[in-house]
Amino acid sequence: MPETRTTPALMDSTSACAAQDSRSFVVTDDLDRPIHFELGPPEALGHDNLEDMLPYDGLRSTVRRSTWAKTGMLVGRTDQDGQRPRPVGFESGLERATAISCLLHPNTADLKCQSRKVEFDQPVEKVKSNTLDFLLIHKTKARTYLFVKNDETLARPETTLICRAIRMGLPEGFGFAVISEATFPPVVRGNNERQFLAKRFPDPEADSRLAQVLDDLVNVDRFTIEELVFRCQPGPRHADQGRAFDAVLRAIADRKLAAPRLEIIDYPTVLGWPA
Repeated sequence: MPETRTTPALMDSTSACAAQDSRSFVVTDDLDRPIHFELGPPEALGHDNLEDMLPYDGLRSTVRRSTWAKTGMLVGRTDQDGQRPRPVGFESGLERATAISCLLHPNTADLKCQSRKVEFDQPVEKVKSNTLDFLLIHKTKARTYLFVKNDETLARPETTLICRAIRMGLPEGFGFAVISEATFPPVVRGNNERQFLAKRFPDPEADSRLAQVLDDLVNVDRFTIEELVFRCQPGPRHADQGRAFDAVLRAIADRKLAAPRLEIIDYPTVLGWPA
């Protein structure tokens, strides 16, 4: 593993002087030279473009009363929709995790839920059809249907037969993938949820400041999130409302930074460059 390098200035140069207001402040580098930086006010979040909300376009609704399924919807944005918000339905926690992972991936062009009903030539254990959970459309134009089921369901013999019948019923040129609980252990789901929330609320100013910091670290192999946030100079404690940390989460989601997959992303997390 490459040696972790920590810039002395990160650990030794401290000090924020008294601020004129909650967003303007001065810090000094390791040679006691003043560095002036002002992080503007955060943008109004959470209600932009609601008038542009696209309709749900699945074949059937996912939201209903259920004694066993965690049904619901989230709001996603894709390139194919011009980044306009659209409801994305799910019928379980695993389907929600799958949708979030797809929406986060920078190679995703579009994600459709409940997009195709496959009628079987012959019933499989009295099952005559299956409505596929998601259609993932890649920026390469590849199209893959996703069949999302928990481990208990996948272990049943009839599920193997159902998957075979689905493949036989798909048009040429479409891929098919089975998603299980092993794909999304709890720590991965938690990290993806936080990245998804960070990406829902753009903050170009914080992202631009992080990009400057990363340019300065281009020859450094490893660094912690805490070091990145410190270099972003967020100002007095709690003044930035987590904006620098959210910018790091967005950079991880966009594959600009590499994070350990099976560790909770937090300030001590060691990051690196993508392979």
